Amino acid sequence: MSTELCKLKKSLKGELPSYILLVNQPRFVCTSCGRVANKKKNLCNPERMREK
Repeated sequence: MSTELCKLKKSLKGELPSYILLVNQPRFVCTSCGRVANKKKNLCNPERMREK
């Protein structure tokens, strides 16, 4: 599976459990496409999400 969620698209269907592990506690958001992830290495243009 690709490490950048922004590039996954159609391969997501067969890899749903792996995908969930990458996004279950998001700390970063991609400023290009809006996807979220636990680690910034999984996004192409990551920015840390602000806490409340």
